[in-house]
Amino acid sequence: MKCKEKGGKTWEYNPVFQTLNQFYNNALTRRDAQKAAALVTEDVYFLGASEVVFGREVFRQFLEGELNSVKMPILYQITDYREKERGSHSWDCYCQIEIAMQGKEQHEHESIARVTASVVEQNGEYKIAVLHRTLLEGYIQKEERFPFRILSNRLGKPDQISRRELLDIICETMPSGVIGGYMEDGFPIYMVNDKLLDLLGYTYEEFMQVTGGNVLNRIWKKDQEEAIAAAEKECQEHGEYEIEYRMMKKDGNFVWVYDRGRVITTQDGRRAVISLIVDISENVRIKNNLFVESVTDPLTGLYNRRGGEVMVTQKLGSGKPYIFLMLDIDRFKEVNDFYGHHEGDNVLKYVAEELKHCFRRDDVIIRLGGDEFVIFVHPCTSIPAIENKLAGISTVYQEKIDQEYPKSKSSLSFGGIYADHGIPFVELYKKADQILYGVKQQCKGTFRIVNAEEEKTAEQE
Repeated sequence: MKCKEKGGKTWEYNPVFQTLNQFYNNALTRRDAQKAAALVTEDVYFLGASEVVFGREVFRQFLEGELNSVKMPILYQITDYREKERGSHSWDCYCQIEIAMQGKEQHEHESIARVTASVVEQNGEYKIAVLHRTLLEGYIQKEERFPFRILSNRLGKPDQISRRELLDIICETMPSGVIGGYMEDGFPIYMVNDKLLDLLGYTYEEFMQVTGGNVLNRIWKKDQEEAIAAAEKECQEHGEYEIEYRMMKKDGNFVWVYDRGRVITTQDGRRAVISLIVDISENVRIKNNLFVESVTDPLTGLYNRRGGEVMVTQKLGSGKPYIFLMLDIDRFKEVNDFYGHHEGDNVLKYVAEELKHCFRRDDVIIRLGGDEFVIFVHPCTSIPAIENKLAGISTVYQEKIDQEYPKSKSSLSFGGIYADHGIPFVELYKKADQILYGVKQQCKGTFRIVNAEEEKTAEQE
C-alpha cells in the first residue's frame, strides 16, 4: 500500500509508517489479533473515546473481542500521514484512516478517524507504544466499530464525571506533556499533566503561581505573538493546529516544544484548547548545528561561500554604503611547499583571526576557499579608514611571515569596491576579483579600493 502526504511525498519505504500500516493490515485485512499485537510494545497504551487498554496481552484480547463482533470484511486507507522524530529512536505520527465495512451493499458502513501514535525502535524492530484515535465529527452517531470501538455499547454514553475522569487518565498516561487552556484572555489553564510539569521543573502549585493561571505566561516572550497568531489561524480554519515554540523552565532556561492542539468544548460549555506538548530541544539543537556546519568553513570558523553570500545579501537591502573586499594570500603555495600543508593551514587560521580582530563583529568575513577571503564592511562611510586597516593587517602579516616562514616570501593583496546601493553578490565578487587581479599584476602585497560611482563615470567617458 502507498500513502502520499500533501505535496506528493511517498511513505512506502518509511519504517515508522510501515509499522502502523502493517498493524492495521494485520488487524483489519487479515483479522489476525496475534500478529497485530506483535507490533506493539509490552506496555502499550491504547486510548479510544471510552476505552483505555494497557499492556500487550490485554490489548490482544481486546482486539480479538472486537474482531469477533465485526463479521464483515474491512477495507482501510491511510491518508494525510505525518510524523516527527520525538527523540532518539522514537517518533510521533499522525494520520487519518478511512475504513469501509462491506455488507450486502458495497461499502455499506464508512467512517474516518484521526489516529495519533508513538512508535519506538527496540533492538532494530519498530513497535507502537501509544495508539490514540478519535472518530471525526459526523460519524460518531453511526455506532461503527473502528479498531476498534469508538463508543462501546456496553459502556453507554459517559456522563460528565466519567468524561473528566477519562481525560485525566489519558493525560497522565500519555508519554508527552498535556495542557489545556480556555480560549479567553491569556488562555486560563483548564488542566495540566505531571509530564509537562516535570519537563518544566515545577510542582503544580508553583506552576499555577508563576503563570498566574494563564498558559500564555510560560511561552517564551519572543515567541508569544507568532505562536498565538499561528494557533488561532489554524484553529479557525481546521479546528486544530501544529506549532513549535519555546517554553520557559523553572531554572530560567527554555525548552523547544512541538505543540499539537485541538479546540474542544468543556462540560460547562466554554471553548478550550487541549494541547499535546513534545520536547524537541534535541532535534532543534541538531538542526541548528547542522545549519551552522552548512554555512561555516570548518578550518577557520568563518562563513563559507554559502553562508557569507546569504549574510551579505541580507545586509545589501539596507541602503547603507559598504565596501566589498577580496583578499588573496600571495605565494601561499610556497608556504605549503617549504613548510608543509599543516603550516599552510596555520597561516589560513592566522589570517582569519587577524581579520576577525581588526574588523567589527557585524562585518561579514568569508573564506571562499583555498587562500581567498572576502570582507564585507557594512556600513562604511570612509575608504581611507579601511585602507589604514588593510595597511596594518599587511604589516602584521609580513612580520609573521618574516619570522616563521621567510622562505615563502608571502604577502597579502586586497582589491575591493565601495558602493552605496545594492549590487548582487555575484556582481560584487566579479568586480572585486577584477580589481584584485590588477593589484596582483602590478604590485603584490598592496591594496586598491574603487568607488563604484567613479568607476561607472569613467566607463561612460
